[in-house]
Amino acid sequence: MEVNLEFIRKQVLEMDQTLIRDFNPKDDFDKEKYSGFEAMAEIDVLICEEPTTLTVGFPKRFPNVLPSFYDDENQFGSIPHKLPGGLLCFTRIDSLLIDTRYPSSIVLNCLEKVISLIESGITGENQNDFMEEFEVYWIKKSFLDIYAHIDTSNERVRELNLWSKNIPENDFFIAASEKKDDIENLEKLVKHLFKIDISNANKYRCFYIPLKEGTFLIPPLDEKWSFSELKTNIMSNLTEENLKIFNRLANRPVKSTSLEYIIVGLPTPNGNVALFGFGMTGNKIPFKSHKKNKETQKQLHPFILKPKDMSVYNAKINRWHPSHLIGRSGGHIQLNDKHILIAGVGSIGSEIAMRFAKAGVGKISMVDNDRLEFGNIHRHVLGSDQLYYAIEEVPLMQKSKVFGMKDEINRKYPFSKVEAFYKDILTVPEEMDMNKPNFDLIIVAIGSPNTEMELNRLFQGLPEPPPTLYTWVEPLGIGGHTLVTLNGERKGCYQCLFKPDEIEPIFNRSAFAQPFQDFSKSITGCGSSFVPYSFLDSERSAILTVEAGIKILMGKMQGNPLLSWKGDPSLFEESGYKTTIRHSFDSGKLEETKYLYKDSSCPVCSLEGRDTSSIAN
Repeated sequence: MEVNLEFIRKQVLEMDQTLIRDFNPKDDFDKEKYSGFEAMAEIDVLICEEPTTLTVGFPKRFPNVLPSFYDDENQFGSIPHKLPGGLLCFTRIDSLLIDTRYPSSIVLNCLEKVISLIESGITGENQNDFMEEFEVYWIKKSFLDIYAHIDTSNERVRELNLWSKNIPENDFFIAASEKKDDIENLEKLVKHLFKIDISNANKYRCFYIPLKEGTFLIPPLDEKWSFSELKTNIMSNLTEENLKIFNRLANRPVKSTSLEYIIVGLPTPNGNVALFGFGMTGNKIPFKSHKKNKETQKQLHPFILKPKDMSVYNAKINRWHPSHLIGRSGGHIQLNDKHILIAGVGSIGSEIAMRFAKAGVGKISMVDNDRLEFGNIHRHVLGSDQLYYAIEEVPLMQKSKVFGMKDEINRKYPFSKVEAFYKDILTVPEEMDMNKPNFDLIIVAIGSPNTEMELNRLFQGLPEPPPTLYTWVEPLGIGGHTLVTLNGERKGCYQCLFKPDEIEPIFNRSAFAQPFQDFSKSITGCGSSFVPYSFLDSERSAILTVEAGIKILMGKMQGNPLLSWKGDPSLFEESGYKTTIRHSFDSGKLEETKYLYKDSSCPVCSLEGRDTSSIAN
């Protein structure tokens, strides 16, 4: 669609508005400078009660795409959110709804934000935004890309390993942990993530320098910082302790490479840390020697003794430390030091394991003694590529679910530590200490009530049991459940769901399906029987369980509730099955009654029935 500036001009000037004093389309403009724009105009406005002219660019898809505004004459100097070239960043496109019926109103609404931004910059009201946008400005002047694995919560100056690898059309830089013991694991991780082998790459010295809280730096806007500016801005904003650490490390000579690198952590007012970096080289490198033999000469850091003809190259820092990746994607960095155990990694358990890894749980242990089959893959996290081991001597070696899950989690989320145990869950309490703090949370997703009741008795008898969740689905999409136990109290457990009746056999009182109905299906006889439910049911129960688990790990859930979700019962009822009264409860009623399952005479968790001989005082 062609942008009709005359039409917009006429509408704007005829509207009852006070922002635009005049609107003048530009017949000719620099297509290279203003690439992507169909038309340009100059508008006269008042900013801080002074007459001012701004340039407006209209993209081809306007009004579906917002116009852009420029301070072409640099009338306002250096203010936040103004990029080199004068572009004023006044909004994020996804934060503004566009009513395309009124293109002139769109211009006015955008202009109102632009004027507010400029006036805040002139008065200094938004000076802190320089800090929030520091990385954006720095990147504009960057020559290098460094992929950095840095824990910014560690506020001490430290030396990093930095490797440079020449790859087609570019140099690849990796900066990471300074610990020598981590190098081998780091090389494997880099190869896994970036598909690059750094074992034979060039290695250089690199420092991570966190600046002190309250540091205020205006980023380089038009020109790069000189070496002197760079050094002053960094060294004058170190804590006394970090200054001592840096001087000690930097005074330690290294073998001459003629290149040095620094990555700086800048605390921002919003509580984050901006990262920027640079490389330094000079024609005459400073040396220190204790002997006359030139082979013993070693390079000093340029911040200690500046070489002549010093060159500085700004570097964009691309983060890949898990604390940044998890926080950025909605995970919880507080979960990084948590250890969970998942018993059963079938359709539900596999979804739970993957979601906890995605949430940022640091260590996941899984127990299962089942192997993956073709019949599993359409409601399991693992696909057909995890069915068999690739072993030449033993073709068609079927893979266990736990080892398949370990491979899949390591592939997708390599920062999670995963342990796999191919064994019966009932043997695990005999072989390892299940108490806190060895585990922070246990999830039981095996779908076998008899085994789950036995596990419940074992866990209830531990001296310091971790919170334990039981989760399962019901047939044909009717619903699913997650039971929280041992979350700060022992009252309320899995056995409570099976309160005995004098007349009928025990049954799960949380169920939506009436008891004693046969839901198993078979395709080729008894050996192929299964309970019919879909991957969607598994995912819904997994989500319910993981949400509860995260709340527990972060101390945001109290007590032992029974949590349930309800699905569409039409297929269930069409198949001739019957529901319980509990299925008639709406979500409010389910929430209201989530603690009523508890059995005051439960033989496992009640004070009367509990066997206290196995529980430590």
